[in-house]
Amino acid sequence: MKFSDFLKRFFLFTLKETYSFFLKLMLFFLIIFILGLSVTSIINSKIKSESKQKKSDYVLFNVSQISEDKVLGASFFNDKYSISYSDLLNSLDRIKDDRKVKGIIIDLDQTNLSSSKIEEISKKMEELKKSGKKIYAYGAYIENSNYTLASVANEIIMTPSASASLSLIGYQYSDLYLKNLLDKIGVNMEIVRIGSHKSYGENYTSNQMSPELKADLTRIFENRYNNFVSNIVKTRKINRDSINSDIVNGNTVNMSPFTARDKNLVDKLESYQDFMARLGITDKNISDIYDYYDNNVKDTEIKGKNGTIAVIYAEGSIVYEDNGTQKNIISPNNISTKINKALEIKNLRGIVLRVNSGGGSALASEIIYQQFSKVNVPIYVSMGDTAASGGYYISMVGSKVFADKATITGSIGVVSMIPKLYNAQNKFGVTSNSISKGKYADINDSFTPLSEESKAKISASMNETYNEFKSRVIKNRKINDDKLEEYAQGRIWLGDEAKNIRLVDDIASLDEVIKRMANDLNLGDSYGVSDIFVEEDFSQKLKALSAFVLEKFNIKSQIKETIPESEKVFEDYELATKNVNKPLYYLPYSLKMY
Repeated sequence: MKFSDFLKRFFLFTLKETYSFFLKLMLFFLIIFILGLSVTSIINSKIKSESKQKKSDYVLFNVSQISEDKVLGASFFNDKYSISYSDLLNSLDRIKDDRKVKGIIIDLDQTNLSSSKIEEISKKMEELKKSGKKIYAYGAYIENSNYTLASVANEIIMTPSASASLSLIGYQYSDLYLKNLLDKIGVNMEIVRIGSHKSYGENYTSNQMSPELKADLTRIFENRYNNFVSNIVKTRKINRDSINSDIVNGNTVNMSPFTARDKNLVDKLESYQDFMARLGITDKNISDIYDYYDNNVKDTEIKGKNGTIAVIYAEGSIVYEDNGTQKNIISPNNISTKINKALEIKNLRGIVLRVNSGGGSALASEIIYQQFSKVNVPIYVSMGDTAASGGYYISMVGSKVFADKATITGSIGVVSMIPKLYNAQNKFGVTSNSISKGKYADINDSFTPLSEESKAKISASMNETYNEFKSRVIKNRKINDDKLEEYAQGRIWLGDEAKNIRLVDDIASLDEVIKRMANDLNLGDSYGVSDIFVEEDFSQKLKALSAFVLEKFNIKSQIKETIPESEKVFEDYELATKNVNKPLYYLPYSLKMY
C-alpha cells in the first residue's frame, strides 16, 4: 500500500470517527434535553395540581417588571413568572368576582412597577375594595415607587423595627454625559436634529444637560410630584402643606416605622408572622398572583355574543428590520403578523392598540402607520408608560387616543446620529485612505468629518420627515400647524398635560379604553376581548436558545451585567450604527421618580 493511500484512508477514518463522535454527543445532549423537559413538565404538573388543591382565601400581589407584549411559546419551560400585563389585569378582574377570595396582600418589598402601571393597577384595587375585598399592603422598605400603590390599601403595615424604613423624597433624575470620554477615544457623534427640544444624542455631544431638556424634565417631575403629594393628601387625610414641607425639608427620608406611624403614613406595626396570624393566613390558604393566574385565568377566553375587541401590543423600540420573533421589538413585520391575526377573529368589532414605546426608526413608524390605516374596523389607542416620538407617531392611527396621567408622550421631532472616528487617526496612528466620486459620497464615511453642506443636506431631508410627522398629527388631532409647532419641537409631555393641549383625547387605563370602545360600539356587556401575541415556532426556539448561550460568552453581555448603566449606551450606539444618516423618531428616557 502506498503511503499516500494510507494517509488518505487514515484521514477518512479519522474524519468519519470524529463525525460519528460529535453526532453521538449531539444525540446524547438531545436525549438529556428531552428528558429534562419531561421531568420538568412532570414536576410542574405536580406542583400545579397541588396548587389547585389549595384554598385561595388571600392572594399575594408580588409583581415586578412585567411586560405588556409577549411571545407565545418562547420558553422551553413552564415559567410561571412569564405572565403579561393583560394576564395580570384579567387576574385582578377574576379575583373581584371570586367569592372565595377575601382579599389581596400587596408585598411592597417585592413589587416594582412603573408609574403608569401603578396608576392603572390602583384603579383595579379600588374596584376590588368596592366589591368587598380587603387590600393590605405590607413592607419593610417603603419609598416613593411603592408608596402610591400602598396608599390604596385598607391598611399599610410595616415591620416594627428601627432597621426598616419609609423614605418619601421629592424627585431626582440623573444621566451620564459622555463627550469627554468619547473625545479621549477619538469618537465624534455628529447629531442632526429637527426641533429645539429634541434632546436625543446630547449625552454624546455635550458635558451637561441642555436648558431645553432641563426645563422639560423639571416641568414633568414637578407635575408628577404634585400628583404624588395630592394622592397622599387624599388617601391618608394629611394636610397638604404639612406633608409637602416634610418631604421638601427631608423629614420623611429614612423614617423609622414608628415615626411613619406617628405621621399617619402607615397604619400598623406588626411582624409578618403576626400579621398573617391576625388574618388567619397559612401556607394552605394563600396563593401568589402568578399561581392564581395559572389556576384560575390561564387558557380562558372572554367571549361575548356581540363581537370581539382585539388588543394589539406595541412595546419596545421601533425597528425597520427584526431578527424573527422578538420580545420588546416593534417592527412592520411583527405588527403585520398581529394585524392579520386580529383580522382572522370572527365578528371582530374593533382594535385597541396599546403603545409602550419611545420610538425608533422613522421609516418603520410610517410603514406601521400605513398598515393600521388600511384596517377597516375602529382603532382606539391606549398609551402606557411611554408613547413618545415614534410611539406617538403610530398612535395617530387611533380614532380616539387615551393616556394615563403618568404617560410620557409627545416628542414630535426628528434626529439623526452619525458616529465619526476621524479623531482616532491621530490618537491611535490609524490612517484612512479612500477614493470617491460625487458630492456627498463620503457622508457616511466614519473617518471623514461631516461638512456643513452635508449637515444641510441631511437637515433638508429630515425637515421633510418632520413635516410628514406633523401632518399625521394635524390630521388626527385637528390642530393647525402653527399651534402644533408650539407643542412639537421635540417637547415631551405627561398624559394630563397632553390632554390639556389636545395631543390625546382623555385619561384612561387600558381596561377603561376597552370598555369605552365597547360602549361606543353599543356592545353592551356581552363582548369578547382577545389579546394578540405573536407565536414562536420550534425552529425559532432553537435559534433563541443558541443565541442565549452565545450571548453568555459575549463580552458586551458581561459588561452589561457588570455595569447595568452601560446597556443604554450600547443600545444607543447600535441604534445609531444601524441607522446612519437615517431619520429617527426616538426618545430614550425612562423617567422614574425617586
